[in-house]
Amino acid sequence: MTITPRCFGLAGLGEPCAAGQETRRAKRSGRAAAVVLASAAALAALAAGGCGYSTAPLHRTDVRTVSVNIFASKEFRRELEFELGQALVKTIEMRTPYKVVHDPKRADSEIRGEIVILSAPVLTEAVRTDSPSEVEVTIFCWFEWKDLRTGEMLARRDDVSASGTYAVAIGETQDSATSDAVWRVARRIVEAMEKPW
Repeated sequence: MTITPRCFGLAGLGEPCAAGQETRRAKRSGRAAAVVLASAAALAALAAGGCGYSTAPLHRTDVRTVSVNIFASKEFRRELEFELGQALVKTIEMRTPYKVVHDPKRADSEIRGEIVILSAPVLTEAVRTDSPSEVEVTIFCWFEWKDLRTGEMLARRDDVSASGTYAVAIGETQDSATSDAVWRVARRIVEAMEKPW
């Protein structure tokens, strides 16, 4: 006695199955499982191998407080070092987990540095009068960040610089460009306080 397999699909209830249909289904489901496993393995390899992403914190976890010293200055522009100190304190508190304390005796670490140069070269001049129409203000400084408990140098950069520009024709001043440059220098210093990747 021969048993004929019956198909119970939409196309004909109880009709005999075509030869090999069950075998094709098994192959298809095997291929689908292999594709799913290969995709999962590829995703796992990407996650384990790293694509530049990390769950590690950007900042040191062994430092909690920072004292910001007023930077020394070789420039004659008044109060530039105070403006940089205020920008640095605000940027540290906005962009890092560190708390700024004003008493170095209560701090885990300290930042100190020096404004070396403030330059303001003319970028463009008015054709008829040769008066400056656009000027770029650039601040160059160095800084170091030191652990006061151990004496370890946490970060040091000898060439931190940033610029701001102003256009005389639209009423901008050197003070506004200098302020832009100061805030950009503060951001660069704080970025240098991040842990290396």
